[in-house]
Amino acid sequence: MNEPLARARVLVALDESPRSAAALTAAASLAAELGAELAGLFVEDVDLQHLIGLPFAREFSLLSGAGRPLSQGEMERTWRREAEHMQRQLAETAGQLRLRWSFRVTRGRVSAEVSTQAQAFDLIVLGKRTGISVMALTRTSRAGVYPQVGAGAVLVLFEDRSTSSRSLETGATLARRNGAELVLLIHAGSEDAYRAACAEAHAALDVYGASGRCARLGALDGASLVRAARREGAGCLVLAKQERLMTQAGFERVLDEIECPIVLTH
Repeated sequence: MNEPLARARVLVALDESPRSAAALTAAASLAAELGAELAGLFVEDVDLQHLIGLPFAREFSLLSGAGRPLSQGEMERTWRREAEHMQRQLAETAGQLRLRWSFRVTRGRVSAEVSTQAQAFDLIVLGKRTGISVMALTRTSRAGVYPQVGAGAVLVLFEDRSTSSRSLETGATLARRNGAELVLLIHAGSEDAYRAACAEAHAALDVYGASGRCARLGALDGASLVRAARREGAGCLVLAKQERLMTQAGFERVLDEIECPIVLTH
């Protein structure tokens, strides 16, 4: 980016899903560009804890297929193993790029925990899924399902120049560092409005010496973002105004359904 932020910090929420590895790559790239601290966050999902003791709740072995009741002790051990693994990955990635790093474990819901810490960070990268059903899917280790950063386009939601300047710069940085295409998602009520917004977005990109193409967004909502990310084969999605998005109804569903890391800017 043009001018590194003094004492900048990049937060990345992690778990053991393939998307989390892509999020760590994106966050490390941004931290290196900013000269920032890379801060990892592992959230112990409180919704899983609430399952303990329910008669229908079971955990299943991928090898034998056998099921057994969930127990607090086993869940605690699983969380501890995952957190230790995530911390090692973070340390190795930060070490390769000579980044300052930190790691924190909390218990709660991902969106709430990230929202609590949002004001202390310049950028937030989300690679962790939420929700019980999705957490169960991540245990199947479906390697290669989610695109890594650089394997797909970097998508940026463009609303207007003032709102999206930071996300445009972030998206241009990720696209350049990963050799990826930059795609500008634009929602507009008419073809003329779409073309005008596209021209405005290209003019804003010129400031960063970057280029990209525009793609029309059907509506300004989570479902449309998910569809656009799948259609464009996104490797990363960059959104502005993190405070607004994290408190928006349905945002956790977007985190669950979208198949790439999400970067949130101020």
